[in-house]
This record gives sequence, C-alpha cells and structure tokens, in this order.
Amino acid sequence: MTNKNVSTQEQRRNARVPVGVSIDIRLFDGAEGVCRGTIADVSEGGMTFKTEAVLEKGMTLHLTLPSELEIRGEVRHVGSPVSGMRRYGVRFHKIGYAPIH
Repeated sequence: MTNKNVSTQEQRRNARVPVGVSIDIRLFDGAEGVCRGTIADVSEGGMTFKTEAVLEKGMTLHLTLPSELEIRGEVRHVGSPVSGMRRYGVRFHKIGYAPIH
C-alpha cells in the first residue's frame, strides 16, 4: 500500500557530493564586483553554494574556483538567509579552465 502524502526524498537527476571549496562569484552581465562563497555540494549538472551576497533566481553567474576552473551557471534556487548566509542552487551552463594570460 502506498501513501500519496509522503514526498520522495530525492528528485535530482545526479547525485550530489559534499565539497567545501571557496569560489569567486561574479554576475555574468559584466557588473563590477566579486563576492566569495563556499560550495556545499556539487553534481554533474549543478551545485549548491553559500554566500552573503544577495542573488536572484534566473541570474547568470561566472564562478571561479582556486584551481582556475571557471563555471557559467544559472541560479535556480534561492534559500532563506541563515546567520547572514544564503544557500543557492546553480545549474551549470559551461565549464572550462581560465585562459592563460
């Protein structure tokens, strides 16, 4: 017998792996300013990170990891603030390494 009132635990397509890596966050539209965040978890198609920055659903971001890995992604989820930090879910659009200058 199934209970239709019970929600499924996980509806993501890809499993998430916990991470604790810092990232630089910039708006992709060229707006000035960089803020910092910490990746909470990552999967093949996206990630969750925490930051003090105020971002909005639908924004396109340019994220840079310490390894010079660069990610362009879209904010898909905005969590409620907890102790000044917000949790954001991002879907990846493009991943690559920074060009060597």
